[in-house]
Amino acid sequence: MAEVENKRQRRVKRLKKLIVMMIVMVFIIPVCISIVLAVRLHGLREEVHGLQAQIEAVQNALRVEEENTVGTRELTEEEASMDVQTLENRIEWSSSNGSLSNESDIHKVYLTFDDGPSANTDRILDILDQYGVKATFFVVGKEGYNDQYRRIVQDGHTLGMHSYSHVYRDIYQSVEAYSQDLEKLHTYLYELTGVDSRIVRLPGGSSNTICRNGIQDILAYLGQEGITYYDWNVSSGDAASGYISAQQIADNVLDHVDQHNTSIVLMHDASAKNTTVEALPIIIEKILESENTVLLPITEDTVPIQHVQAE
Repeated sequence: MAEVENKRQRRVKRLKKLIVMMIVMVFIIPVCISIVLAVRLHGLREEVHGLQAQIEAVQNALRVEEENTVGTRELTEEEASMDVQTLENRIEWSSSNGSLSNESDIHKVYLTFDDGPSANTDRILDILDQYGVKATFFVVGKEGYNDQYRRIVQDGHTLGMHSYSHVYRDIYQSVEAYSQDLEKLHTYLYELTGVDSRIVRLPGGSSNTICRNGIQDILAYLGQEGITYYDWNVSSGDAASGYISAQQIADNVLDHVDQHNTSIVLMHDASAKNTTVEALPIIIEKILESENTVLLPITEDTVPIQHVQAE
């Protein structure tokens, strides 16, 4: 009888161990699976974010290539004899507005960002907020960035229009094509943010070489609609397709802002423009250290810098 009882007790012990193991497996296996899935999900999110950044980088590169290759105008003999820097200086100093003079002791600097929103928009907004600086964003039409459009407005910055598609060969086909694209962007921004934007920066500026014959028609259309176009007289140089360091971007801006009483600075808000974000604190700190200098957002009352004047 004792041997039978011992066998029974051993069977009971084994059964208890089996039950305990099953209970442990029931709880542990789902936990392990959940952890593995969570890690994998995080990895997939990072991959998606990286792919989005790569897609935007490719799109920006294509835009730059298109700007440089599509519809290039013929140069005059005088222009053909000049180097690139000379031409840039001619454009910069040809504007009747913003040239250095003794008429005002206040130096106004307007930081502007084209092509956003992007994966870098929140970083730019965080930096601007850190320094208490307001800027101007000339945006394009993009899905998936509703929060960024709204935050630009909520943070007190100026929401300007650039174009909806930013496809030069499409929007510059005719005045009708340009107006349809701009009106689409205007409606998109109004429905998202409630802002009735009345300021614009033409892709490539009013002196762009893509719209060779119809720029005056487009400028006339903007005037009829009560929309003011703003170019720039200081370029950060961050539109270059190759790598440009944060320090070089900062130097490009800081070396030229002092040449004008009113400086409108061209920069870009794009996922691939990380060095622009890194240069921003350098630029802001140096400008804020300057005497009689203020950083402002563009408003409808801001005197525009315009490369080409409407006739």
